[in-house]
Amino acid sequence: MNQVPTRGGAFALLAAPCSAPLLAALCSAAVLAAVLAAPARSLEAAPGAQAAGDSRPVLDPEPRPNQKPYSPADGQEVEVTPPPFIWVPVPSGPGAVYSLQVSTSQSFEADRTRTFRGLVRSVHVPREPLPAGRWHWRYGVETAAGTVWGRARPFTVPPSARPFPFPDIDEAVKRVPAARPRLFFAGERLERAREAARGELRQAAEGLVRSCEKAIGEEFVAEPGYQPKDPAERGPWAVKVMRTTRPPMDAMERCALAYLLTGDRRLGLEAKRRLLHFFSWSPEGPTSFFAYDEPPMWVMMRGTRAYDWTQDLFDAEERGRVEANMKARALQFLKRLQSLPFESSPYDSHAGRLPGFLGECALSFIHEWPEAREWLEYATLLYCTSYPAWGGDDGGWQEGPGYWSAYMGFALHFVVALRRAAGIDLMAKPFFRSTPFYALYTATPYHEHTPFGDGQTNRPGGGLGAVLHAFSTLARDPHLRWYAEAAGYRPGADSLGLATHDPSIAARPPVDLPQARAFPAAGLVSMHTALGRKEEDVSFLLRSSPFGSVSHGHADQNAFVLEAFGRGLAIATGYYPWYGSPHHHDWTRATRAVSSVLVDGEGQVRRSRDARGAIVAFRSEAGYDYAEGEAGAAYGGRLKGFRRHVVHVRPGIFVVFDDLEAARPSTFQWLLHAYDRMRVDERGRAIRIERAPAAMDVRLLLPEEVAFAQTDRYDPAPEDAKGAWIDTWHLAASTVRPEARGRFLAVLLPHKLGGEAALPRVELLQGRGAAGVRLVHPGSGEDAIAFRTGREPARIACGGLEGEGRVLARGTSKDGAVVRRLEVPESIPESAPEPGIRR
Repeated sequence: MNQVPTRGGAFALLAAPCSAPLLAALCSAAVLAAVLAAPARSLEAAPGAQAAGDSRPVLDPEPRPNQKPYSPADGQEVEVTPPPFIWVPVPSGPGAVYSLQVSTSQSFEADRTRTFRGLVRSVHVPREPLPAGRWHWRYGVETAAGTVWGRARPFTVPPSARPFPFPDIDEAVKRVPAARPRLFFAGERLERAREAARGELRQAAEGLVRSCEKAIGEEFVAEPGYQPKDPAERGPWAVKVMRTTRPPMDAMERCALAYLLTGDRRLGLEAKRRLLHFFSWSPEGPTSFFAYDEPPMWVMMRGTRAYDWTQDLFDAEERGRVEANMKARALQFLKRLQSLPFESSPYDSHAGRLPGFLGECALSFIHEWPEAREWLEYATLLYCTSYPAWGGDDGGWQEGPGYWSAYMGFALHFVVALRRAAGIDLMAKPFFRSTPFYALYTATPYHEHTPFGDGQTNRPGGGLGAVLHAFSTLARDPHLRWYAEAAGYRPGADSLGLATHDPSIAARPPVDLPQARAFPAAGLVSMHTALGRKEEDVSFLLRSSPFGSVSHGHADQNAFVLEAFGRGLAIATGYYPWYGSPHHHDWTRATRAVSSVLVDGEGQVRRSRDARGAIVAFRSEAGYDYAEGEAGAAYGGRLKGFRRHVVHVRPGIFVVFDDLEAARPSTFQWLLHAYDRMRVDERGRAIRIERAPAAMDVRLLLPEEVAFAQTDRYDPAPEDAKGAWIDTWHLAASTVRPEARGRFLAVLLPHKLGGEAALPRVELLQGRGAAGVRLVHPGSGEDAIAFRTGREPARIACGGLEGEGRVLARGTSKDGAVVRRLEVPESIPESAPEPGIRR
């Protein structure tokens, strides 16, 4: 590493994510001379609450809800080495210069400490791995008086940690080919793509060419005007703009790709015609990023690739016009990212596309534009640290499979382009390694819908399949290739699929994977009985998200869905005509649209980071899966707590116990939604759902007295034309008198139509400090499950079960031998954690 001078401090190691030109700009010759003459000094940080006149920087504040938490978190065992270091920026904002120390000594003894100075962003990834062991880290702010340090934060690098140092950007730039194309198909990769298009991908490639031939000479869409001033008009206006501008921009990229594969000038010239048209729209006009962000993002996404593949068809004057427009738009993306700043405050949904778009543009112009190097470094740094906003290392996603599919498509284009052109592999990042399994488990190809989040009424399809195909190649995972093929995706007609085409990976159904998986960062637990086998699989998905009900997420904490044999039985409802439409806001986003609980007829707070939930427990053991969600904080003060316990009695019986504590006596409404009308036996507190070939019986054992109501009406109805949506059915089982505590105990019995004789007999159990259920299986033993109903007594007893846990379960064979057990300990947090905060 090189030593460079920094403002207000001594010589520092050149930090990887901070370019030399940028550091040089920070340092005048006078500062250099002063630094050479002065030793480094360390000062104590100011306490969290400063006295008037105290100018010391405040370090280690709690992150605000819109800020990334500290990383590594206190006591965290990291998956990669070095881990990304993330801290809360000082209030002085832009202009602050940071230092970072990483040490095997809690007191940061010099000979055991690595120091990185001159950091201009509140994130950093060292260029060298850390050896396995216990480490501490702290950040500081460089001032005229010396470096002010924050507190030490411990973390552990296990021997299994994968190396993931920050790359040498200068070396990466040297690897980017001088000749075009640079994106995806550089050098020999282009000839391999052409061979595939003439061979095993011929059918898809020919379809691509036919679609492009139809686009030749099409009339252009006019540049859209400015957004309407009336907020009520903006949603429909935005939908119209996207529906009219995106398809011809998509054709621009397709025609360029077809030209690249075939050499047919007609197709290349059509791509050029579109490039000249769309990049004649002024970056400072209605399609400025800061006027309406969708058209400029889309035109840059499609246009950057199309221009890279067709640049040979442009003369110097035409290149000058297109490139000036592209650079202006890229600078707007950069301005938006830095203004947030994304590295510490990435919770802007659309901004999540920008690092990848900026990175692709930087790769395309890396040898022509001097600033492209810094853009590439910044985009790579964001992907290595703060990206994504709406997920965590476990791979889950807050905004639902539909938005995951779109945003992973945006991201993977940069991931693949960076790997192919510069040799930088972002797949070592824990999120990217884990996130394809979020789709595999929660939006399995044969499901009927894709909860939880906007667009959840859609089936899994080719979009998800395309993303999983790319992941299957990047991770060389046959289970992900199975998903792509099962979803009906075939590569060859799009750039990402063609760039990640690898016929050596043979699809394999995920039958050998664990049948349950948790994604706690986004508040999800998925349970399956036969993952990958549609005719046998029953799946249950529980949602309780620490992100709250913001962005494209909903007020759906502690909601569940259940699908069986490819049919949705308990579903999430509500459509997405446009963002914030009356139906979208008042139904789809609301708790009444999902299978959760209302309090006095009211749901959780919409559009609030504080309306959070949490997965507080997950276990998967022989014979049982268990998940527990907490959602009390989501109700705006109406509840002190709402625990939803789910025990999966394998294979395919789900026992759901809800324990609610209200701030004042209230009634509670237990909700269930289905595609078709539910049959209700009010006297027996039984519900039946049929959707051939599947069916489900629901036994609501507690409370003993409820009032049922059912409707097939949305309020308000979706704004789309009637043919674009269907009525679904919505059931509420309500307590009949206000009480401070509410408890629901339900048994969900999915099965195939005609298989009712194999269902167990269901018996309510009441005991000492607990309530539960006995399941008597025809001719094959029984299971007893008990749930604690209070802190006392310390040892509960119910239905022959006894213990100190909060949940007990035991399965016995026909002759009484114990074949499976579950005990969930009592020591589980009483409330949900603060949203996103890790101390």
